[in-house]
Amino acid sequence: MMKGQRDTPSAAIERLLAEKEANPNRPLKVPRKLPLSDIHVEPYAFQVREDARINGPDPDRVKEIARGLDGSNLDEPLHVWSSGLRWIVFEGHHRHAAYVLRQEQTGDTLQVPVEAHAEIPLEKAIGLAGRLNDREKVKISKVEMMDNALRMVCIGEGSIKEQASLSGASKSQISTIRSVVRDLASRSIPTARLVDAGWKQCLEWSKGRTHRDHGPDALEAMAQEMAEELKNLKVTTAIKSPDVFARAIELLSPELPSRLIQSDPFKDALDTTGRDLLEETDVDCLEEVDEF
Repeated sequence: MMKGQRDTPSAAIERLLAEKEANPNRPLKVPRKLPLSDIHVEPYAFQVREDARINGPDPDRVKEIARGLDGSNLDEPLHVWSSGLRWIVFEGHHRHAAYVLRQEQTGDTLQVPVEAHAEIPLEKAIGLAGRLNDREKVKISKVEMMDNALRMVCIGEGSIKEQASLSGASKSQISTIRSVVRDLASRSIPTARLVDAGWKQCLEWSKGRTHRDHGPDALEAMAQEMAEELKNLKVTTAIKSPDVFARAIELLSPELPSRLIQSDPFKDALDTTGRDLLEETDVDCLEEVDEF
């Protein structure tokens, strides 16, 4: 992920798929314990709970769990998946955070019990994350479960029965998700956008809602996707010659330059000098109107 860029579920999934493709060999040893430093997290791929995915684990819950941990075989293991390069938590994010806290408190180098899933593909690990999380005392919501199943369906294969068994969703729910994904794919909506938009948004799109219904996460994902498309066009001229790029935008749409200036992201991106220039332009325009 580029510095300053927000992570998204689709970006995290793409990153892990690339790791797996570059490192296809099975780990030489399937561990029962791992040093805490060897365990990684990718919450935007695996964290089922939306609030924890965005804001991180609940501190109070982490403290409560940490009090009962000692790294022994009595501790409940973390479920970890191998990308071929790293062992990554796909279930047990709060327990992982509790181990981090416990290690900070004690100064010990902890060995953490794990249930290692070395050979399963990424979509199966994503599906299992939903089913295993639903065993917790704090149940995941139906929306969170459907979002997780959507991610699994978008990148995976297999029968409805298999995907239902993996994710904990019902066969009818998996069937509905697959139907909506097929419908939106037929409208040329990229899979990455579906993953980032989430189930409720995909269902609304399928019912005919417009792009105006996009939430901030979906809009961010669309912006990142467009940035990638622009990079693929090798628009170095746009960076080195902003005057040329500005004229190209005007040729594309005479209204676009003014609409860009009025957009919040454009204003946020401007430095102090740029804002001063815009204010000077506004003053000049007002003076011209007064003279007229």
